[in-house]
Amino acid sequence: MNFYKTGLMALILLLSLLPARAGDLPVVHITTEDGTPITSREEWRKNTLVCIVTPDGDTLYHSPNTSVKSRGHSTFSKPKKPYTLKLEEASPLLGMQPHKRWVLLANFMDHSLLRNSLALAIARQTSLDWTPDSRLVDVVVNGRSQGCYLLCEAIRIDKHRVDIDEESGFLLEMDSYPDDAYRFETKHRHLPVNVTSPKDPTDEQKRYIANYLNKIEELLYNGSANLDVLYRDYLDMDSLVDWWLIHELTQNAEPNGPRSCYMYKDKDGLLKAGPVWDFDLAFISVGLDKGGDLRPSRLNRTDVIRLNGDSLYNRKALWYDRLLQDPTFVHRIQARWKQLAPGFRALVDQLDAWQTLIEPSALADEALWKGQDPARFDIFTEWRSSVANLKKVYAYRIERLNQWFTSQE
Repeated sequence: MNFYKTGLMALILLLSLLPARAGDLPVVHITTEDGTPITSREEWRKNTLVCIVTPDGDTLYHSPNTSVKSRGHSTFSKPKKPYTLKLEEASPLLGMQPHKRWVLLANFMDHSLLRNSLALAIARQTSLDWTPDSRLVDVVVNGRSQGCYLLCEAIRIDKHRVDIDEESGFLLEMDSYPDDAYRFETKHRHLPVNVTSPKDPTDEQKRYIANYLNKIEELLYNGSANLDVLYRDYLDMDSLVDWWLIHELTQNAEPNGPRSCYMYKDKDGLLKAGPVWDFDLAFISVGLDKGGDLRPSRLNRTDVIRLNGDSLYNRKALWYDRLLQDPTFVHRIQARWKQLAPGFRALVDQLDAWQTLIEPSALADEALWKGQDPARFDIFTEWRSSVANLKKVYAYRIERLNQWFTSQE
């Protein structure tokens, strides 16, 4: 450990002994070996010191051997950088399941700082096999505050995350942004599929997964298929129903890209939807006037949901244009909504609790970053107004969807 790092670590430990204010968040301190910023998505900054300090001043995690790099596609270009952490050993950060890989989401395009937290909480109300756990934190890089972040489990194959066989299972990301994974397009829908795992698929594995997805599209779109075969032999209907409800409730437009749409398949298993990811632009994050209020035209667009293959926010997403024409699938969605709606409503109180928890951090974040990038879509709002708008949209969306589903009974 060099002199710079030793001195800064001493300062961090000193600060951790100071009394914490009520409502403060845990602080993730990141100190690079040479004290320079982390600006690359490709190059790991090795031997980086990471220290996590609780609001009470206790050091929960400390390692001088962490690897860190920046991450993201559109978010990478923003001044408030998101990060990926690769720990030396699997660790249970802030009470979450132990693992080496973690991400720090900057939430820069979400002035409320709570959209991803709320969306992941919604997903945990469902029966998806796994939804990333997360904690709201403050981040300090090389002694400089970076504001409020979301420390989140990275999407990886693991017994505590996507629990499939790493050698014979498949983790897929349907995303219009190419990455360094093996990539192909489906024949009918031309969906861009990144094979996240296995990392270096064999030719046999490439043929298998491409043929599997193309068979799904053949069964869906040939006009005469028995969809019972599709649900029995290829697609897990329960996960597809829950995944769709999550994205429709949150008004997340990312699936229409598609972007950040994960699916996975274990050996001899059906293709399942999930885990969910990336809700920066959910809950009408755009559509604010310059006074910071929701435009009525945007809010009223939640009045109607059309379960005929042309739903408002996910009309082009993946294969849902065809699935939503199937009465069996639609009836399953209607029944599932009735089961899940009470839990969705209860999360309104969770939003109030989060607002209280992060207020000092959020106001500091606002002072640090507000006005630095016009692509921060609710830039015209104050933080409290942004949270109020998020609450309004969420409560409104629940009631509108509930009215529609009730009317179909």
